Amino acid sequence: MIASDISEPDVELNLGALLEANKHLQVDRDEYNINVTSNSGEGVSVEECKRAIANFDGAGKRAHLYFHLPLCNYICHFCNYVKRLIPRGKEDASLLLWQDLLIEESRRQLKNAPWMADAKIGSFYIGGGTAALMLNSTQTIAPLVDWVRSEYSIQPDVEFNIEGNPENFTKENLERALDLGFNRFSLGVQSLQDEVNDFTKRRHTAAQSLEAIENLKATGMPFNVDMMFGLPYQTPESVRRDFEILTDLDIPTITIYRLRNADRQDMGIGNRAVWNNPSVRERLIQEGRFPSLNQTYDMREVAVGELLGDGYSPSPCGWWSRPETYEGGNIPRTSKDKWEHYDTMLAVGPGAYGWLTGGGEEFLQTHNMIDIGKYANFMQKEEGLPLAPGRRLEGHQAIGTALGFNFKANQPIRLARYKEQFGADLVSMEPFASSFADLLERGLVTQTDNGDAFIPTLNGEALHEEIIEHYFHQRIGLSDAPVCRR
Repeated sequence: MIASDISEPDVELNLGALLEANKHLQVDRDEYNINVTSNSGEGVSVEECKRAIANFDGAGKRAHLYFHLPLCNYICHFCNYVKRLIPRGKEDASLLLWQDLLIEESRRQLKNAPWMADAKIGSFYIGGGTAALMLNSTQTIAPLVDWVRSEYSIQPDVEFNIEGNPENFTKENLERALDLGFNRFSLGVQSLQDEVNDFTKRRHTAAQSLEAIENLKATGMPFNVDMMFGLPYQTPESVRRDFEILTDLDIPTITIYRLRNADRQDMGIGNRAVWNNPSVRERLIQEGRFPSLNQTYDMREVAVGELLGDGYSPSPCGWWSRPETYEGGNIPRTSKDKWEHYDTMLAVGPGAYGWLTGGGEEFLQTHNMIDIGKYANFMQKEEGLPLAPGRRLEGHQAIGTALGFNFKANQPIRLARYKEQFGADLVSMEPFASSFADLLERGLVTQTDNGDAFIPTLNGEALHEEIIEHYFHQRIGLSDAPVCRR
């Protein structure tokens, strides 16, 4: 099995044995769509959400800011996130429209909740869709950046992120991004195997990916390269070759994601992927396109082997970085804010979701309209916020969610934090004690020598999403045991 000490030499990996020993954590391909955010909690109406947001005590407290651009210049057949194809021949007009819509929603949020202007924004992220499409012109990115910097309390050491595909990160676009203050980038490659990218309808080649990587390296800024495993035409050997190439290039951070083939639209949290269409899915299954669960984890095993061999370590889980790439646990600031600290997250755009935490013991998950057309129509013709119903998390659901985010960060789960914030003793109180005892016995977490924190092992990192869902969202979050209030 994966050793729990990342510095241990000659690490022997055996994810097949790990899955066999933890059958309760096995999730099939078409059911795999684990979110760190909770799907539980009391439903909160749009009007209640609006009032709760307005009255939240967030001024002067840390927060992460996220803008979602739902446009892509091609649609990957596996993608089930909120996105739409940018109209051909109308790219500039469409980008300008969405720049205006996002700024307008932000303006309405700030009007509804003036405290947002005083929240301490330590990290900012423009995602999508393909956010870096906005770098094609200063007209479509500079006004949005200027708005963010003028209307929010952006901290001097802010991490300013933007994500895109290889064709977006040209030298010219990156120069524009640096001039605007972006200091971290996320590059979606997914595979260096052209056959894989052709089948998934990603319109870039391995050569274009490598060129984008060289362009990003030339900026001197940290960046991550997103890679997937479990895709059609991938094999453990092809994945191993991909990661050998990437690690030899000294990329700061390499992220690894398992194919999520569950229907997020049915779950109310995304758009239906091409592969989620029942007839398409059945045809692909009949053709034997998808690898088995064991083959899928064989791919992760060889990827992790290459990463460990080149000195990478995971923080957060699934994000493997070279030593000293980032401060404070070698974790990107965005991940530290969102996951380790579980700071408030302010979210703008269709399908965007955030949460109000502020270090309290109850949380509100906020959700925007998922339908892109309805969102745009609302923003152009109606007043108010484009909210969907939210969720209120308290008691075990709040604690389980905080634990899930903390585990995802792959940073110490400090016992004192949960006693102070929730009045919860993770060692002596149920359902926490038995959950962590089980995780310890299975080698999925370890405890610090002085006993003040739990830490995921590499075994735990390998199954982190499954652990979050089973132990924190279900076993802890759905518990009816009494909660000790502070």
